[in-house]
Amino acid sequence: MEHSPVFYAAVLFGSAMLGAGIYLLTHKQTSKGIKLLLSFSAAYLLALTMLHLIPEVFASDIPNAGWFIIAGFLLQVILDFFSHGVEHGHAHHHSHTGTRCRFTVMASLWIHAFIEGMPFGGVIEHVHHHGHEHGHAHAGHDHRDSLLLGISLHKITETLVFTALLMSTGMSKWKGLFWVVMFAAIAPLGAFAHHWLGTTGLVNIAKMTPMVIGVLIGILLHVSTTILFESEEGHSFNIYKFGSILLGIGMAALVL
Repeated sequence: MEHSPVFYAAVLFGSAMLGAGIYLLTHKQTSKGIKLLLSFSAAYLLALTMLHLIPEVFASDIPNAGWFIIAGFLLQVILDFFSHGVEHGHAHHHSHTGTRCRFTVMASLWIHAFIEGMPFGGVIEHVHHHGHEHGHAHAGHDHRDSLLLGISLHKITETLVFTALLMSTGMSKWKGLFWVVMFAAIAPLGAFAHHWLGTTGLVNIAKMTPMVIGVLIGILLHVSTTILFESEEGHSFNIYKFGSILLGIGMAALVL
């Protein structure tokens, strides 16, 4: 089902603020429930990427689609160096005590969030042609609602950790809340920017959207696999985490 960019923006903003609210109410950066949510969302995003997004991007008309995925993956490697793992649901507080460090963390998170929001301001091509000589067409699907679920769950844990990070620096609650609201608005801004570029005719949004999704795929591959393959304490097998992973994969397999 297609929705307006306003709908997607509202959900993205609300999920980010929900994450901040959870921390402000509980003052807990991590718990068993949050870890399970993190594992579920990572597994869901990874499976959604593999089962739906990658096939759609390679079925689109953009040439060399794989390079956009590689570019997104490498971009997240760079962003991760500056954010120190906030996107993965954890952060080392002692690494962010300086103003300059906080700025680099915020800047990397903003770039990450902006790209996450961009596909929700684009359009999905519903018919893709495979070879002019064969005249074969493949019907595409709009997976933005399915992607919205995964990104929203990711935003909850991401903003929760970001809020905890800000509070740990001694920043006042109101100043911290200001920066949290600013961060929550970045993904919606990405959606509106992408939509604006298309409606003003500055870009061919039908061509640009698969490119943007390709970059996002690379980012999601990095983030989701990092979350899933981070070792448990003592490298022990966690049946609850494994169950949440299976549940995430199963849900991604069922969505259309």
